[in-house]
Amino acid sequence: MLRRLGLMFLLLSVALLTGGCWDSQELNTLSIISATSIDRNKGKWEISFQVVIPQSIATQTGGGSAGSQSPTTIFSTKGRSIAEAMQNASLETSRKLFFAHNSVLILSEDVARKEGVGEILDFFLRPFESRETMSVLLTKGKASNLLEVLIPSEKISGNAIQRIIDQSQKNLSMVQNMRLIDFARMIASPDESAMAPELEVSGDLTKQSSLDALKKTRNEAVIKLGKLGVFRKDKLVGWIDQKDSSSVAWLSDRVSSMMVVFPCSAKDQKEQLLSYRVMKSSTKLEPKVIHGKSIIFAKIQATGAIDEAGCDLDLKKPSVIREIERTISKQVGDDVMTTWSHLQEMNVDLAGFMNAIHRKDPSTWRNLMKSKRPVEDISLRVQVKINIEHTNMITKPYSSLLKDQKF
Repeated sequence: MLRRLGLMFLLLSVALLTGGCWDSQELNTLSIISATSIDRNKGKWEISFQVVIPQSIATQTGGGSAGSQSPTTIFSTKGRSIAEAMQNASLETSRKLFFAHNSVLILSEDVARKEGVGEILDFFLRPFESRETMSVLLTKGKASNLLEVLIPSEKISGNAIQRIIDQSQKNLSMVQNMRLIDFARMIASPDESAMAPELEVSGDLTKQSSLDALKKTRNEAVIKLGKLGVFRKDKLVGWIDQKDSSSVAWLSDRVSSMMVVFPCSAKDQKEQLLSYRVMKSSTKLEPKVIHGKSIIFAKIQATGAIDEAGCDLDLKKPSVIREIERTISKQVGDDVMTTWSHLQEMNVDLAGFMNAIHRKDPSTWRNLMKSKRPVEDISLRVQVKINIEHTNMITKPYSSLLKDQKF
């Protein structure tokens, strides 16, 4: 018995001594990528990497001299294929590229329009260490320029871009965080069109890429989200503005929070405005075929509150609230119909109409797919019901208190 216990103890001791990770890698042998951009340059792929400098991050976090060293560095490689460009990175860096922390992938408009994204998706979905949840973004200029912008509030701008997207999606709903895996699924789907947010630089890029920018109280340039890029198959075919992006969010049931601003009356379109904050919403799509025509009936419902009132209205009166609800409902409905017309012109379906028809009536879907422009063959009918739950802490606009003031 004692011999058996001794043998078991020996085996456990050996197991503890031989424990470890078979594929462990030392930090000082890796180039940790936080963001990647892809451009075309003289017929070749140009891939740029934002590499984190760990010692700089540690110094600034630990109370060292901030601004003495940039938290990231940028370098670019070229190749006839994306894989060759990646391989050529070994000629410029002594460390292995490590993509597990890659937050964003930024594509130039030129690449997305002319080359398409098929080859890019094929490459980034193959490696086992690739991060399928990284965000896909577009930019109208050179994509690598966005990697150079320093953001004072964040040590690593790649992470900052990711947080901008997350906050915009949460608070505005007009921006969708397009993860790599979701983007690839939409590109390959016959039932829906893919989209990706635009990232742009506002201001003087050259001044915001210098370490001196971190010592100033006002940014010389800022990174911000712009329009929404629209794809047909794997190529970019156009852009829609933020107003259309909001309507797409309504149609695809993605509105969690949104501000709707509208005039107090039809006569006064500029001066006096009301702001309605959506707190929850739902959209239901019902496909029907009437007289041989495919029609989508969209029922939109939303509940929210008045966040700002710039006009003299008595918000305690139910009749006033009902009138405001009708005004908002009409504006949302009109905006949605206008957006659908824009999508029909581009022959893209960002609202999931084809998918809804496919599930409800496969034979109608097959007939639509025979058309060269199936989206144009789908009509839309919208019903919007807005509910104002409360007007916050004030029932009358503050401006009404000043109306009878004598001095």
